[in-house]
Amino acid sequence: MAIGISVGLLVRSVDPLKRSIKLVPESSLDLLNIFRLVKIGYEIYSETSREVKKERVSGKVDSERVRVVLGIEVEGKTVDPLMRRINFAGRIIYESKPLDLLGKHHTIHLYPGVELRIRSQKEFERLKAFASSYAGRERGGRMICVSIDDERVAVAEFSGTGLNKLYSKTFPSTDKSISWGEREIKRIFGEVASTLKDYFSKNRESDAIVIGPKVFVDDFMDFLKDCEKSVLKRVRRVYHSSVGGEDGIREAMRSGVLRDLADLLKPVRDSLEVERFIKQMSRNPERVALGFKEVLEAWKLGAVEKVLVSESFLWSHIVDEDLDKLLEAAERGKLNLQVLLDGLEASEKIMGFGGIVAFLRYPLPLKDMVG
Repeated sequence: MAIGISVGLLVRSVDPLKRSIKLVPESSLDLLNIFRLVKIGYEIYSETSREVKKERVSGKVDSERVRVVLGIEVEGKTVDPLMRRINFAGRIIYESKPLDLLGKHHTIHLYPGVELRIRSQKEFERLKAFASSYAGRERGGRMICVSIDDERVAVAEFSGTGLNKLYSKTFPSTDKSISWGEREIKRIFGEVASTLKDYFSKNRESDAIVIGPKVFVDDFMDFLKDCEKSVLKRVRRVYHSSVGGEDGIREAMRSGVLRDLADLLKPVRDSLEVERFIKQMSRNPERVALGFKEVLEAWKLGAVEKVLVSESFLWSHIVDEDLDKLLEAAERGKLNLQVLLDGLEASEKIMGFGGIVAFLRYPLPLKDMVG
């Protein structure tokens, strides 16, 4: 029932008696899936704040903001690509506090972290199927990464919602052989270790990986052995790259060095698929489709093997009827479609090709066919 399912969405409850489901979206992809799920006539309930005015005996009017759960019957829905939120508008059919709002128009703005309840008297089975498509999946894999060389260090988290930079610093320009330089590097190592300990205190099941040229990775690992054994125990693997810092993370994702983590970490999966696509395109340009027109034409001809689409493209075209046909085919298992997370080099590359591309089963002269 969901396109490119994000494993972040929380299914709080499924209530057959009230014919409703309660959800908490945790990513922008969750929002797009909810946008496609909700139809005109469905009911949506969410907490919001409203300004309530009260008139005193003296005639003076005071106002205060009150937290209240409001329910609306959906009459319209819109997407805000810039703010990355979705909006449902309709008349208020429920208020958790007597504020005299029933029958008035209201718009529910939905973004990650906002709990909502969706109800449909006639199509509850559809809601239940949507919730089930998430409930059977494990939470998204998370892992923290340290990337280091003699000039820079970066710490970032891989998760099901993307790549989140937690720490980044450039080493001082100095001769690293003198004692001051060594002390400064150890101080930065200590800052990195503190960042890792803080992360592990909040993510007790997560591990760490270390990336960079071997000599500098070894220096950092020696520091952990001497000073931070508790952090050392959480280091799952060491990978070697030509550079460290943020560039080192990007290089490792592009090169396939992190291939063994692809099943666990979506950003790695996305990067590997984009690099595979670029190789296919360079070897045989007629075995790929670039841009929406070419992908759509190839799909109509039954030539599409797999579609890669950037999250940004979905946000900009989610109301397009032709795109909706592709997404419905993906939901029914008749199209292999992978949504690329925003904020990655991989998704930026695909945006350069129009935001959506496809591997083809056989060569097609698409440029001639679509004009």
